[in-house]
Amino acid sequence: MFKNFFNALIVARQATAARQVMDCMSDRQLNDLGYDRSTFVAAQMAIMVAELAAKDEAAQNSVPVNANLVGAL
Repeated sequence: MFKNFFNALIVARQATAARQVMDCMSDRQLNDLGYDRSTFVAAQMAIMVAELAAKDEAAQNSVPVNANLVGAL
């Protein structure tokens, strides 16, 4: 539950940062990146959500190994 709340804070801050960056960019610069003013923030949020999901999945797939037991079987 805390992780979900923390991830929501990260995504919200990413959206705020994307809006601030967008304010400093011209429409031509956004078009060169493949975005427009209506899709830039949503695209940046989607990227952040995907990165957080990939990080969570990688953490779930890792298993700690006791170095003392390696090769014992």
